[in-house]
Amino acid sequence: MIQRLSSLRSLAMAACAGALALVMGTAALAQDSIQLADLPENQLQEILPEAQSFRQVPNQPFWSGHNAEGELVGWVVLSTDVVSIKGYSGKPLVTLVGLDAKGVISGAKIIKHSEPIILLGIPQEEIDKFVDFYTDKKADANITVGISEGDSIAVDGVSGATVTILAENSTILDTARALGAAVGILEQQETLPGGFVESSEDWSYAKMKRKKVFGHLRVTEKQMGMNNSDDAFVDLIYTIADAPQIGRPLLGKGTYKHLMSELKEGEHLIVIMGNGSGSFKGSGFVRGGIFDRVYLKQKLNTCMFKDLDYTNVPRFAVADAPSFKEGAVFISRGAEIDPGRRFELVFLGSFYDKKSAYSREFHSFSSTHKLPKSIYKIEGIDPDSLIWRQAWAMQKWEVVILCVVWLAVLALFIQRKWLTGSVKRLGWIQLTVLTTSFVVLGLCLSAQPSITQILTLSGALVGEWDGNLFLTQPLLFVSWIFIAIVLLIWGRGIFCGWICPFGSMSELLNHLGQKLKIPQFELPEKWHKVMRYLRYLIFLGLVPAFLYSPELGEKLAEIEPFKTTFFLVPWQRHWGFFIYWLVLVVISLFWFRPFCRYLCPLGAALALPSFFRISGPKRRSFCSSCNICGDICEPKAIDSKGKIDPMECMNCMHCEANYSSDKICPPLIGLKKLDLGADNPKRRKRLEEQRKRI
Repeated sequence: MIQRLSSLRSLAMAACAGALALVMGTAALAQDSIQLADLPENQLQEILPEAQSFRQVPNQPFWSGHNAEGELVGWVVLSTDVVSIKGYSGKPLVTLVGLDAKGVISGAKIIKHSEPIILLGIPQEEIDKFVDFYTDKKADANITVGISEGDSIAVDGVSGATVTILAENSTILDTARALGAAVGILEQQETLPGGFVESSEDWSYAKMKRKKVFGHLRVTEKQMGMNNSDDAFVDLIYTIADAPQIGRPLLGKGTYKHLMSELKEGEHLIVIMGNGSGSFKGSGFVRGGIFDRVYLKQKLNTCMFKDLDYTNVPRFAVADAPSFKEGAVFISRGAEIDPGRRFELVFLGSFYDKKSAYSREFHSFSSTHKLPKSIYKIEGIDPDSLIWRQAWAMQKWEVVILCVVWLAVLALFIQRKWLTGSVKRLGWIQLTVLTTSFVVLGLCLSAQPSITQILTLSGALVGEWDGNLFLTQPLLFVSWIFIAIVLLIWGRGIFCGWICPFGSMSELLNHLGQKLKIPQFELPEKWHKVMRYLRYLIFLGLVPAFLYSPELGEKLAEIEPFKTTFFLVPWQRHWGFFIYWLVLVVISLFWFRPFCRYLCPLGAALALPSFFRISGPKRRSFCSSCNICGDICEPKAIDSKGKIDPMECMNCMHCEANYSSDKICPPLIGLKKLDLGADNPKRRKRLEEQRKRI
């Protein structure tokens, strides 16, 4: 009872601290963005060497470069002003890209990133070498990472940084192409092959919402600086309404047919409806024919609306649609908006800032939307999912191997009665699985889950969620699916005790130490009880640190020696990391899993839900007075009363093997002795009573 209360208390404290950390870290997620004007001129010259001076291009996010005679030689731009491609960290790799007047990439350089493998692991020169590959390559060249098909150019990846490299490849190429199109030296980005899915059925408004036809942009009065109210200043929904099952019910058959007949090639119907105390229409279009409050953006392509493009829509024609304060349908003239790609609706709001009679403060707010596949179907690979699809294509056989190992271990635990039927058999099977986990999953596949994935998830939960982020590492994605399954049923022990590559290495080293007759060390019981809480403190410290600064969180997460062991060459790292790794390796020879039991933040995170596991090792009432299993339990998960702590248990199953052994378990030994004289009626009766009791 005391043990249970203690575990519950620690679980509650950890949960409260974790919740507090999430709340504290939410406000810290916003980080200052880098502006091109903030960069020194010599940094711009690095990626556009022919330029001697730079000028900002009016109303554009890029700068032009000029030689000593003042002639234009090219342009420079920051990737984040053009594209929105995220790396493994969930944040973009801010890259400075140069393009010369012939459409050739003159240079590229990563200015800022949050990639863990670059921050602490892959040498910076390896990443610089990869980025330098793009210098002197045409912006419209077909460059692929690791695989060359047809006329494509292959660029070597960087081992251990697959997702980061795929993201940077897309970042450099998409940025250079968009820049080239914007300045007119490259053709506009081709519209993705595809088309609107047409249907004779007129969709209801409810079905449109369910199918995610509309984008949504809400700006509060507080955001507009009017007051502290969270009421909507504008609350907008928007979509491209070319598809008949959308356009007909929204606009009415007559209006839809007329507007569609007005469209030229590359033009689309943009529907915007709004509520709120403000207006998205503004008044500028009355004076000068321009709607000054809303426009569309797609990368560097901007679509402004004029009064000639505008048709008033007081309400939707479809019966189940809600009422709106105002509405409009615009024709997207003068800009190539690709309905197969993501696009932004931008609202530009202004309010009096009290600085002078004519002074106003302008704020822009945007929302990104993409038409669902049920409305617009792309032929081929969707570029928005290109990175994770590439990753899965490159690692499909590794995923198969990983699944085979996991499924084999699951099968063993499903057949637990057979697995634990023999102490000797259990020992050999466990040794085989540990070796496979270390060699195959660790050394060969580098499929080592880490606390960084949990930290990234915590950041996504309080920040911007991006489901694609978690698909970009196929082996880790599959591993976490299996971990989630076994965590609910058997607790953390199957992963920590059988599958974890580093834990497997540590235990194999301890087996080796025992074979070599190295004296074994163990902390005194009182110190062990205190030290086992250290890993929870480490975990609870990492969460707010990561939310405050992902870079800081990633650095502190290096308490895990996983990168040093499986992703990099240990002795090629900084001497501090190597010494730390070497110490853990050496002490594992005479101390059972020291890192796993006292320092591992991943183990701590998995231990918390393990308290509620469905199935643990079998116990008898006699176990409360027997210390045989407690004496051999190396993680010290069994207390003096025979109670198993599910948060400490590593599911080695030796206690359950003892439970089934008539050579080790005292009650079964007693039954075996009684069974020898079972022909005696008194002994037979006593044997039956003992069996019922056991």
